[in-house]
Formats: sequence, C-alpha cells, structure tokens
Amino acid sequence: MMTAFVQGQRWVVDSEPELGLGIVTGVQGRTVSIFFEQGDCERNYAMAQAPLTRIQFSVEDEVTLAAGGTATVVEVHEQNGLLIYDLGEDRLVPETQLSSEVSLNQPLVRLQTGQLDAPKWFYFRRKLDEAVSKTWQSRLGGLLGVRANLIPHQLYVAWMACEREKVRVLLADEVGLGKTIEAGMILSRLLKFERVERALILVPDALQVQWLVELVRKFALVPSLYAGEEHDFMSGQVHIVPHSIAEHIAPQLLEAEFDITIVDEAHHILPESEAFGCLQQLSITSDHLILLTATPEQLGAESHFARLQLLDPAKFTSLEHLHAEESKYQELNERIQALPEGREHLIKDYELPIDASDEALIDQLLDVHGVGRVMFRNVRSAIAGFPKRVAHAHVLGEDTWEARFEWLSQWIKEQGDEKILVICHDIDHVRACESYLWQKHGLDAALFHEEQNLIERDKAAAYFADMEQGSQILVCSEIGSEGRNFQFSCHLVCLDLPDHPDLLEQRIGRLDRIGQTRDVNVHIPFAEHSRTACQFEWFHSVLHCIEQQNPAAGQVHDEKLNGFAEAEEFYSEEILTPALADECRAQVAQLQLDIQQGRDALLEMNSCRQPFADEIANKIALFEEETPLALIEMASDLFNFHFEATFEGVYSLIPSDKMLIPALPGLPPEGTELTFSRELANHREDLRFVSWDSPFISGLWELLHHSDLGSASVATLPSKQLPAGHCLLEVCFDLVIQSPQSTACLPFLTRHSVRALVLDISEKNLAALMPEATLQQTIEPVKKYLARDVVKSRKNEIGDWYKKAEALAEVEKEQLLITAAEQAKQYFENEANRLQNLARHSVAADSEEIAELNKKSDQVCQAMLQHTQLQLSAIRLIVITG
Repeated sequence: MMTAFVQGQRWVVDSEPELGLGIVTGVQGRTVSIFFEQGDCERNYAMAQAPLTRIQFSVEDEVTLAAGGTATVVEVHEQNGLLIYDLGEDRLVPETQLSSEVSLNQPLVRLQTGQLDAPKWFYFRRKLDEAVSKTWQSRLGGLLGVRANLIPHQLYVAWMACEREKVRVLLADEVGLGKTIEAGMILSRLLKFERVERALILVPDALQVQWLVELVRKFALVPSLYAGEEHDFMSGQVHIVPHSIAEHIAPQLLEAEFDITIVDEAHHILPESEAFGCLQQLSITSDHLILLTATPEQLGAESHFARLQLLDPAKFTSLEHLHAEESKYQELNERIQALPEGREHLIKDYELPIDASDEALIDQLLDVHGVGRVMFRNVRSAIAGFPKRVAHAHVLGEDTWEARFEWLSQWIKEQGDEKILVICHDIDHVRACESYLWQKHGLDAALFHEEQNLIERDKAAAYFADMEQGSQILVCSEIGSEGRNFQFSCHLVCLDLPDHPDLLEQRIGRLDRIGQTRDVNVHIPFAEHSRTACQFEWFHSVLHCIEQQNPAAGQVHDEKLNGFAEAEEFYSEEILTPALADECRAQVAQLQLDIQQGRDALLEMNSCRQPFADEIANKIALFEEETPLALIEMASDLFNFHFEATFEGVYSLIPSDKMLIPALPGLPPEGTELTFSRELANHREDLRFVSWDSPFISGLWELLHHSDLGSASVATLPSKQLPAGHCLLEVCFDLVIQSPQSTACLPFLTRHSVRALVLDISEKNLAALMPEATLQQTIEPVKKYLARDVVKSRKNEIGDWYKKAEALAEVEKEQLLITAAEQAKQYFENEANRLQNLARHSVAADSEEIAELNKKSDQVCQAMLQHTQLQLSAIRLIVITG
C-alpha cells in the first residue's frame, strides 16, 4: 500500500466517513491538504499522524464515477503515485474522476481474511448504535445530559429558542428562575446538533468562575477563562470574557468569528458605552445571540429597546413603533381571556383559521403579537414550588453601625448552625462588620467584596457553602447579590437597604431560588425614625417588594424619586407622609393590574406554553427510565475496566492496566464515581452524571466506529427450524449522509442503520423474523481457529451472499429515506407556514428568513435522498447446527 501523498490521490478520514472521498490538493513540508467535496471543506493534516486511509479499488470492484454511473474495474495501473482504472472497452479513468461519494466494505475484507472478533463484540456494537440512534430520534440532544432538575419552563425556553434557524433571544426570567441554566441548555443543544462550533460568553467580572463551574458541572463543557493578552481565541470551543475587558479587545473578539455570543447581566452594558458598540458588531458577526437580564427595563425603555434591536433589527425599527404595538396588548389579552366569547370577531380581526381550536388560536395570537419570539420572561407567580418570603424588622435603640453589628452578633448566637448571608452596600462596612464579629465575639465570618480577586471570592463562597467545617456567616458587599447561589441558607440580613427595589430583589434572589425548600427570612435592623426605617416602610408597606417580587415597584419608585438630587432627601417622614404612602399603594396596585392584564401577561403566556412544557419534561423522564447501565456493564467486560455498584445508585468506574484502550473517553485517568440518577446527581456534585447524552457514551460510540472492533465475527446457531449445515449472513450497514447537512438529517431518520439477515438458500431478508436480541440469546461462540476454517470453506460464497444482503438493504434504505424526507419536509413546511403567518401580520419574520428555511428543507431532503450511502458497519457469519 502506498504511503506517500501525491496530488490527486483519493483518501478518506477514518473518523468522519460522512466527508466522503477526499482528494489531495497540496503537499507541503510535513503536511498534506485534502479537499472533501461532500463536506465542502478543506483539511490540513500532519503526514506522520494523519487519520486517513488511502482508497485503492481492485479488480472486480464497482466504482462510482463523478460524471455519473457505475462501472466494474477490469485492471488497475499506477502512474507517478496515481491510480488509473481500466473499466474495459478502452475506458481508462484516473482516480481524480471518481465520485466523492464512497462506501467502504472493510468488515467484509476482515471476515474473508479471518480477522474475527467474539460475537459479544458484534452485539455490543449494535446495541451502542441503537442507543445513539434513539437519542437522535428523540430530538432531546443537549437536554438529556444536563445535570439539573426537569423544570418545565426552563426546558420550554431551551426547546423553543432552538427551533429557530438563528437563535436570537432575550432571557428575562425573574431572579431565581434559572436564566443561566436556560442559556446553558441552548448552548448545549446547539453544540450537540453541530449548529455552532465556537461560543463567546460575556459575563460580569465577578461571575466568570461561577459560569466556568456551571458549564463544567451541569453541561460537561470545559470553557476557557480569559487569560489576558496572551489568550488564544482561535483555539478552544467556549470562551468566557469579563464585561470590563470586552471593549478593549473588540478586534480580537470579532476576528475570532464566534458562532454564538451569550451576554449575562446584559443591562450592565449601556447603549452609549464602547462595550455596547462591540456587542453591536458581535450581534452582526454571530449567527446566534442570547442576552440575559432579570431586569430588562431597569435602566429605561431606551436601553431595553436597544437590546431588542440587537436581536432583531428588522422587527424593532423604532421605540415609537414598539410603544404603539404595546398599547394594543391589554385589549388583546382581555379578548384571549374571554374565549370562547368573541371567538368569531377575534378570528375576523386577526385573520385566523375558522376551524382552529381555541388553544391553536391562542398559540397563533401569542406568536404573532408582542415580543414573544424574541423575549422569554417567566415569573414566579406562574410557577409552583417557591417558598414564602418573610420580612423581619428588628428595631434598635440607636442608629449606628456599631449597634447593628452588636445586634447581629447576639442574633447569630441564637440561630444554632444556620447559615447566614449578610449584605451591606459599602465595602468599609463589610470589613468593619467582619472585624467586629471576630474581635468582640469570636465569630468567624467569611468576606466577599469587589476588592478581592475572583479566586479569593470563590474561596470565600466555598468556605461559606461547606456545611461541616465552613463559616456560618458570609458578609458581602453589593457584589455578592449578583449571580451567586446561596439557597442552602434561608436567612438574609440586610444591615442597610439599597437605593432601588431591583437591587433589593437581587439580594433576596441569592436565597429565593428554584430548589429552595424553606421559607426565606429577610432581616432588616434599624432604629426608629432613621433613614433605614423609612426605607423599610417604603419597600415593605408601600411598594410591597420584600415579601414578593413586584415588577411594579421599580417604576413607581423611579417616578417618585425623580426630582430628588439625593435619595436621602426622599427617605424622611416629612416626605413619606401617610397621604403619599396611600397614593403610591394605589398606584402600585393599579400598575400590577395593568401588567397582569397587558403586555407582560401575553409575554408570560408565550414564555411557557402548557401543556407542551410539561410534555417535554415528561418525555425526558420517560426516555431516562432506561439508563445506560447495562451498556456500560457490557463495555466493562469487553474493554476490561473496573465497574461495580458501591452504594445505592452510585457506581465506581476505574481504568485498569489490562484495558484494550489507553484511556476512557470523557473520564479522568484515575477513574470516577458516577450515577445514572438525575436526582442523585443534583444532590451530589462529586458524582458524574451519565446519561445517553453524556460524553462517555458518545465517546464509546466514536471509539468503536473508528476501529474494527466487533465488525466481523463467526457464530453457530442451534436450530430445529432452519436447515443444519447451512449459513446465515448477518450484515449491518450505517446510513452515512455525505453532506454538510448530515447532522441536521439525523433526527428525521427512524433508524441510523439497516440490518439484513440472509440464508444461503433464500432470497428473503430474515431480519424481522429473527431480531438481534433473540438471535444473541441463541447463538453460540466459535473458537477462533475453527471460525477461520469455516470462513475458508465458504470464502467463495460469502461475496455472493453479501451482494444479496446489500441489495435487500438498499431496498430498505430507500423506503427509510423516503419516509425521513417526508417527515423533514413536513417539519420545515410547518415552520415556514408559521413564519409566513407572522409576516402577514408584522415584520417579525422577513422573506429572507422564510427563504432560508425553505432552502434548508431542500438541502436536508436532497442530502438524504441523493447523498446517503450504505456503509458496511459489521458482518457476522452464522453456521446453523442441528
């Protein structure tokens, strides 16, 4: 076999057969360049380690020509390292003129030459294929492996966002509802479906490490933290960059050409800042854009509109137009709530289908009107499972910080082992509090403030979270109220109150989150007639924003403080009179009602539509009822690694010196403890969560498919029904789609492989009559030397049996692909129809988006019907015994 690379030669990538037959386009130094027409890409490889196989056809092999048609090789010539095939009748074809679509029969060669594996390898290969195929068909990829509870609104957001060809959304769920989880699910899903390759995540400086930990623990992603000027954005898949540095490295970020940009706490990047200019450029260069903020309108309507315009400039053309649209939402919401009353008028006014159900009408109305396709905002009032909040006022004798510290010291001593989060605005008060607690009372408190570096803050948070040896108290400045999760505590002490209700909500949101199992207690110490006493009265009794999340609080607060140079002027008994308090309470109540009835009500309905959200969660739960346990037990036996149960639901997996491979995919060399239980994985972060979507399963699949293990074997089948002495040939083919759209096709295929089982004296496919599981239970292994003798005795016939099996598989393949193409066409047609309906009523979906979707539909269907080859995966000769 030739090993030197010559321009024009044909090679395939061992690990990516879907790229098809490549052609050498250049040889320079120690590297070779190969162009793959089917994959529409050019790859460079180091010659010494290239994972490539030279394709050389032999006499009697059938070849496919680039010009169309097939022919049989009569003779093979070589000239200057290139092969020239003689096809008879004076037809000489150089290998450069072969079709880029190729099907390799390496397992057949291994069988015919006696390179055999035990039958259990064959069965394991098939079971692994079946598992991976089912995962693709479920369309749950990117969600199954997430270490998180199956919370319907989060799953709904992740699912619906990814249904769009370009994911451009604002995640604006209220604090504690899991925006980070939603963004991670979207990213995980896009990566799984190979819709993105490289991601940029812009986060507040204080949250870099937290994002890193979340992505590693919950999504099995390993991002790169920004490492200064030497940071290489061109390598690695996911990069985390702090807000503060974005504007300074804008050229590098734009040059890196990220497929997706995710921005946490997006409201911190103001429209007038240079960082926002960088974000505008990224919104153009990135196909996908996700903005996260729990307070989308905190800094005003103009800032909110600017962010919406980043996501969809075609729809959000002017703030005035947005306001005009919003003015209609309350009336529309009232008409929706009144259904079925007024159904006929609603159908007429909004040009809806007459025969649609009320639920279908609501779906169309929510889809067309408002910002629902761009923005998701789930609220606590619509989601069960949250604890109560309880405000505790602690009246002090005097208004001094020392009095607050002393009260805190005494109060802590009454709380037993309860973890206590303490927040105050100013860093000097944070330090003074920690010092007072230690020096006066010997109480050890962890410190968390903005002058610490990220590592110091993470150590402080971890020390606080340690339930056995950690600190009982964490004293934070305002920076501790952003993004952190301290829900293991149920006590928040505010030694002062922030100037804005949204900041107070951020503080409380560290404890009041999904998963909190106890009531959240908010403690505020103050002296009578003090500024803090006035603030407490304002926030608690007027704005009603301590014991509940209140979206109306911020707007009333801003309106009443407008005109005061300092907040100090407002917080006094002379200003906050009973009359003003009553007026503001009425205003808050009316605004809450307006929000409930108007635009936000429509948005919230569209952010988690039932029953579909519950159906996604139930579908995942049902899919996970069968775990990969049995498959990994098979793998441990075949690959020789140690795997056993250690506790209930916990398993130990440890590599051994006798393993067939040097390392296990996605697992540390020293081994690990793992679980298949989502519930257990959420409680014990030290365990690895292994699901059908985990890197370990996909890694095993790739490992097996990039090797010959299990691809050829021989067995015997004791049977009274089949003629003794005759043979069955079991042949399994992968469906290899040699197209850039190959991954997009996979969910539509009911099977990713085709199995044919032929009897030497029959022309029928017996696969349906003899399922794999049944066959596996009845066949018996054959010693290798006997198996080779059997193969030698049947060598001349095996080729003919194989051709018979291949022809039967081709018929099944064609029907399978026709069905898959019909499903794909229907899927894309449904989405295109929805977009056309949107376009009739608004500019939310332009003609270009619809055209792109139709183009994608054509490409996917064409890829399946015209560029799918049967790739021989495994073959087994079965001798029937009496």
